[in-house]
Amino acid sequence: MSQPLEKEIDSLEKAAERLIDLALKGGADSAEVCASFARATRIGMEKQDFHLGSSESSYQVGLRVLIGDKQGFSSCNTLSADVLKATAQKAVEIGKVSPGNKYFKILGSTNVPKEAPVEELWDNALAELSLQTQKDWAQVLFTEATRDKRFRLNEASVSVAAGTSLLVNSLGTHRIESQTDAGWSVMGMAIDGENITSFDYFSRLARKAGKAPAEIQESVRQFRDGMVASLNHGPAHNYRGLVAFAPRALMDIFVSALDYHLNGRNVLEGTSRWKKSMIGSEVTATAFTLKDSPWDTGRTGATFFDREGTPTSPRVLIAQGQLEGLLLDNYSGLGLGLSTTGNASGGPATPPGVASHSLSLEGGTKPWTDLLRESAPAELLLVHRFSGQSDPVTGDFSGVAKGAQWLKGGEASHYVRETLISGNIFEVLRKCVGLSKEISVIDSNEASPHALLDGVSVTSSGK
Repeated sequence: MSQPLEKEIDSLEKAAERLIDLALKGGADSAEVCASFARATRIGMEKQDFHLGSSESSYQVGLRVLIGDKQGFSSCNTLSADVLKATAQKAVEIGKVSPGNKYFKILGSTNVPKEAPVEELWDNALAELSLQTQKDWAQVLFTEATRDKRFRLNEASVSVAAGTSLLVNSLGTHRIESQTDAGWSVMGMAIDGENITSFDYFSRLARKAGKAPAEIQESVRQFRDGMVASLNHGPAHNYRGLVAFAPRALMDIFVSALDYHLNGRNVLEGTSRWKKSMIGSEVTATAFTLKDSPWDTGRTGATFFDREGTPTSPRVLIAQGQLEGLLLDNYSGLGLGLSTTGNASGGPATPPGVASHSLSLEGGTKPWTDLLRESAPAELLLVHRFSGQSDPVTGDFSGVAKGAQWLKGGEASHYVRETLISGNIFEVLRKCVGLSKEISVIDSNEASPHALLDGVSVTSSGK
């Protein structure tokens, strides 16, 4: 079998070779090219009907150069020889006048491990999928979403994409990674007479064409039924104490804050609560074990090398409450006296930053129903989504609990409206009563259990 996107990869490699040659001849000491090609078709739906379709393909190329300890960067979205020449000249010119920084480095790297499941990112059936089949999938989505007339489809889409990423530098690094995916999303609400819910949404992807239709139908059914169920609403009570958090809310409020403080650039710049010296120290309750999972090919963040060409690997960041490591690129690694962890982030349009790839919070030992029955009070709030302010530095959060349920005796009684929650992330994270054994993947990216957390204030309008 020929290499996927062979023609496009060849074009990217020739452009990268030309850019690096131009940069070095122009005065750069080292150069790095991050480039990509992507093509996608999208079928959209709005207001209970098919609305639009689109198809596009594009190249992007970014050049980073170092002149001594000065960095320059420029990017373009064409492989035209004239534009590439101008891009190289601009990057070098910017590098010559930029302030120096001893942590700016372009480095070579080791190869991606042989055991990395690279081939799982590509599916020929998806790459060659007909537009008619994609339309059939969109019809599956539409039919399932509108099967219950109480559900109102506001926006939805089905997309099929194929693309490749290239990272080459003058130190010998050369990486190529091709991916295909089918993605779908739905945004909607439920209406029954004058009873109206708030909007909610979800998105999902499949790497294999054969699995997409059934997964589209089942995910839309679950979403639709959940929205219709939220029409049953009633009051909540004011209290401070235990609150249950569904996976999306747990990630949005709490794990996103951990992600911020794990970021090596934030540690280096002193904006993180944590320091290099705290590795091995307790930072959360012992119930928390957090991993970065870039090799999980079912996730949107799956990748086998980072923005600098460094191989990625599954890593434990927090183990039973103890800080095990940080998220590092070459810049932050050098600044902290550590090595990159393969967490350089970004694409051809920007220089490297730092980010996790796909976070996974491990579950506990008990099923969610058992945890509620054994550890929860007679009544409490279950938060599915959060809309509000969350400050990762101070840890303070406050906002509206969206799609929240009131639980009685460990079981759902009704949904609640206009209910506020607030607290301090780092205080609450040390008061974890338990995590569910079951894990849910959120929008095909992060994975999390449900959680029972103490120290949260709940304020209800009483409606």
